[in-house]
Amino acid sequence: MSESLSLFYNDELVGVLLEDDEERLSFSYAKNWLENQSSFAISINLPLREDSFSHMQSKAFFENLLPEGEVKQAIESLSKKNVTDEFRFLKEFGVDCAGAFILSPSDKAQRVEKYKSSEIKIEKIYEFLREKRPLTGTIISEEGGRFSLAGAQDKFPIIYKDKRILIPLNGEPTTHILKPHVRYHRNTHDTPYNEHFCMKLACLIGLNVPKTILIDGEYPLYIVERFDRKIAKEKTVRIHQEDFCQAQGLTSRRKYEEDGGPKLFENYQLIKKHSAVPLKDLSQFLKWFWFNLLIGNNDCHSKNLTFLYTDKGIRLSPFYDLLCTSIYKGLTKKFSYKIGGNHDWSKLKVKNFELLAEKLEIKESLLFKEGKSVVDLISKNIDSLVSEFEEKFDAIKTASLIRDEFYKRASHLQKRIDSL
Repeated sequence: MSESLSLFYNDELVGVLLEDDEERLSFSYAKNWLENQSSFAISINLPLREDSFSHMQSKAFFENLLPEGEVKQAIESLSKKNVTDEFRFLKEFGVDCAGAFILSPSDKAQRVEKYKSSEIKIEKIYEFLREKRPLTGTIISEEGGRFSLAGAQDKFPIIYKDKRILIPLNGEPTTHILKPHVRYHRNTHDTPYNEHFCMKLACLIGLNVPKTILIDGEYPLYIVERFDRKIAKEKTVRIHQEDFCQAQGLTSRRKYEEDGGPKLFENYQLIKKHSAVPLKDLSQFLKWFWFNLLIGNNDCHSKNLTFLYTDKGIRLSPFYDLLCTSIYKGLTKKFSYKIGGNHDWSKLKVKNFELLAEKLEIKESLLFKEGKSVVDLISKNIDSLVSEFEEKFDAIKTASLIRDEFYKRASHLQKRIDSL
């Protein structure tokens, strides 16, 4: 027997997601949405049209709204609900996803007279971490949270207000995302410090990033402001977004280039084609590329790039998930993208960047100029930021390790690429 979920934007029906007896998905836009002059496509890969979209087209968008791997498995196990496929997971938890849309089993918008939330104390979060319990799954099963947040890391959306952490219970838009340390690898107990430092550094060199907060306690907790939310008339409003896998019709399993995901030049061309302000967004993208290469972030895959659907058109969103993964043993040493056919930063030569510039269809001098600018800007700011961190978090040496990694990479590249 087939089932359906209605997709709403505010109170307006956008379309219907169907699952047939063989668990195959299809999505179609609602007639009224198509006739509305102010309507928009939910994805570049799902343009406005009357015909329904195939299983793979539909899955590429909706599957990317789900958590991945062990996080999803923990939620499935602890929630005690039948949420083993994409459709059922979204049926249960699709009330607060990335972006602006809400999924509901009802064909009418569910008006909420008064939002309800529950405060969770930091000590309770520490208790879950101390007991090594899956954090997101435990929050959902014991605290009553209903949300779906994409990604492989054990994190969850919150309402952060007056330094209080609130869990929405009936669909209130969340404002922030809370992350503990990465617990599925050894020696990654300091990742909240790492990401907070890298985001601060990114801001100092002119990358567009959201505000971040670090709670330093028994376990460090990293909190980042959601860029797909805004405050309007004292209310939190959802803003539509889609990541670069959704935009290119790929599931989360293909977020890395080596798994068949987008290449650097394909993401560049996507921005060039669809951004309302391409020159500015392309400049930010090139700076993002160099920043990740120089700090050693080997996890900057295509789900970490997002379009925001603003009143003035599609724009590249603020950057997120910036951290130095290279300082951790056991994590991949390969960069997320091939540069002129090479994943290994230590073996990069002038020819690799020339080939990349050719693929990007830009002058080599522009690519090298952007790289030199990022090196100079990081060099100008990183020492003072390290001092600030070590004064505030005196037992944590993460910032120094990131600085050492940067100087090692910058020195290597400058020796081999005279143009830098």
